[in-house]
Amino acid sequence: MTTHIARPRLAVGAAAAALLLSSFAGPTLAVDTVTQTITGGGLTASIGDLNLPDAAYQSNEHTVAGTMVLSAADDTGTSSGWKVTVMTSAFVWTGTAAGGQDIPAAAFALTSAEEAVMVTGQAVGVAAATGPQVPPASPVGTLDSPRQVLYATAAYGAGSYTQNLNVALTIPALTRVGTYTGTLTTTITAAP
Repeated sequence: MTTHIARPRLAVGAAAAALLLSSFAGPTLAVDTVTQTITGGGLTASIGDLNLPDAAYQSNEHTVAGTMVLSAADDTGTSSGWKVTVMTSAFVWTGTAAGGQDIPAAAFALTSAEEAVMVTGQAVGVAAATGPQVPPASPVGTLDSPRQVLYATAAYGAGSYTQNLNVALTIPALTRVGTYTGTLTTTITAAP
């Protein structure tokens, strides 16, 4: 009978030892995660309204000049690159003088495109050809068809930028008194 009594004491002793060891074991660790998703926006480009200086009626052809300011932004978060083109319509005449005619779109021209200026985002490095750049093939010329004025290669151009675009309108001889309004179309597309 003593044999039977020893077995329960051995079992009770083993349970007490396990309880004692578990009290010395370290804390239990849990592995949890935190997730943050970044969503991309889009590509945007625009040019504010431009009022060229008033010009007097003349019997010969003459030119007026101005500067348009392009704003371009890449908020896609993809760094795929982009390009901006600009073009105009004919300058539609409104007035009361007899014989008034529109000024053709080909009379409005880009005379120079300045380097981009960073507002926010990736810096522009002209020497290192990083960030938005003026195209290597000069964008200077008439705006009756789309002219590429700014582009960013893949991995560059994330952020927002401005660019001055110098323009000139050639007013034909004997152009009637009135107001002439052209519509400018600015387009930004992915990948240069």
